[in-house]
Amino acid sequence: MECSELLLHQLFQTVRIISKGLNKNLESHGIYSSEWSIITTLKEKKSMTQGALASYLNIEPPAVSKSLVKLEQKGLIMRIPGDDKREKKVILTEKAEEQYLTWSQIVGHHRKAILANVPKEKQKEVTTLLKTIFQSAQQYEGL
Repeated sequence: MECSELLLHQLFQTVRIISKGLNKNLESHGIYSSEWSIITTLKEKKSMTQGALASYLNIEPPAVSKSLVKLEQKGLIMRIPGDDKREKKVILTEKAEEQYLTWSQIVGHHRKAILANVPKEKQKEVTTLLKTIFQSAQQYEGL
């Protein structure tokens, strides 16, 4: 395997194992890492349309739709009328707001544990590298 292929393979494998571990940690609380990314985005942004969520998270719209249906069934999000009557805004429910701190602590503990052996300087280097790869991917895709 050439260097670039090894790098991207390692990147995918790393993301998968992180998601798998986070799912294991969040499982007893009834949410998954894919749902967590939506929840944290809504916590930060307050409300977004489904399309805006998909775009912001770089997730295919059908996958976001599937996650939103599950979150709605769990009573963690609501869809409310938006500025455009054709689209609804998605917001967190009071139930989600109440559980947010617990979930956040679980996620924080998981992140701290997996990065415990990575010095801060290395974390900064990897972050810079990943941002560069992300920007290149956006340019290549014409995004």
